[in-house]
Parts: sequence; structure tokens; C-alpha cells
Amino acid sequence: MTDNAAPARAPWWRTLVRVITAIEMTIAIACLITIAALVFFQALQRYLPIEQIAWTGEVSQFCLVWLTFAVAGVLITTRGHIALEVIDGFRGRTLVRIVQTIAMLLSALFAVLLVVEAIELIGTQGIIKSPVLRLPMSLVYIPILVGVASTAVRSLIQAAQIAITGPILPDVEDDAEVVA
Repeated sequence: MTDNAAPARAPWWRTLVRVITAIEMTIAIACLITIAALVFFQALQRYLPIEQIAWTGEVSQFCLVWLTFAVAGVLITTRGHIALEVIDGFRGRTLVRIVQTIAMLLSALFAVLLVVEAIELIGTQGIIKSPVLRLPMSLVYIPILVGVASTAVRSLIQAAQIAITGPILPDVEDDAEVVA
């Protein structure tokens, strides 16, 4: 007997998360490629008889900041952020659930505080221009705002998911010696 039922579709929000993650990763990859190319070009400028191009350093610095904040939310969702997993090995799942939920709520709190600060910087730093490109600094802070907002939302969702469905336990393959 074969089951001809159509495969279950993922909820709409999973598709949305995948799309947002793809956009954030595309921005991160573009920033990484830009940094690599411009830093390599800066090194070449020192040894070639060409005029120095000053904006390459400034764009590289902006891209490094944008790269950092673009992937912060993705790291929360994929559990790629720095975490101390000592508690995760405990046998008491309730304790692990509480600790993981609190950790995600603290991440969300700090991200919300960064959102507030980014909004403040966007509102007040428009008069200041970047040294070489003369780009309003308020524009530089917009990608940072988007990144920390993504981090805040993803942290809150992760906290709710852990609180409702239980802790996310680490993959322990050949580690039979883990003792709680």
C-alpha cells in the first residue's frame, strides 16, 4: 500500500525565515567579497606605480561592520553564535530549557537596546559625513539597524520556541563520556 498524499507544506513563516536568511547571507557574502577585493587592491596599491585610492579603506571598514550585523540574526537562528554549552549537557531538561530561554531573552534585550541606539544614531548622525566618500553617517547605520532588529526578532522567536517545545540539545555523536 503506497501513500500518495502530498507532502506537508512548511508553514508560511518558515519560508519567510528562509527568504530573510538568504537575503542576509547574500548581503554578508557581498560584504565579504568586497572586503577581500578591496584589501587585496590596497595591498597592490603599495607596490604598483598607481595613484592611491583612499575610499577603498573606508568601504572595507563599512562592509566589515555591515557583515557583522547582517549575520548576527542568522547566527541566532542556526545556533552559530558563541554559547557556553555546559548546562546543555545536564539531564534535567527543565533547567536546560530555563537557561536557554533566559539566554535568548537576554540576547533579545541587548538587541533591542542596540535597535534603540541605531535609531538614535540614524536620527542624529545625518549631518556628519564619512571622511572620504562624504556619505551621511546616518546611511551607514541603516544596515546596522536592520541587522540588530533581525537579531532581536529571531532571539524572541527562539526564546518562545525553546520555552514551548523544550531545549535545543547539542549534537553529541561519539561522546559517551558526557556525564551530568
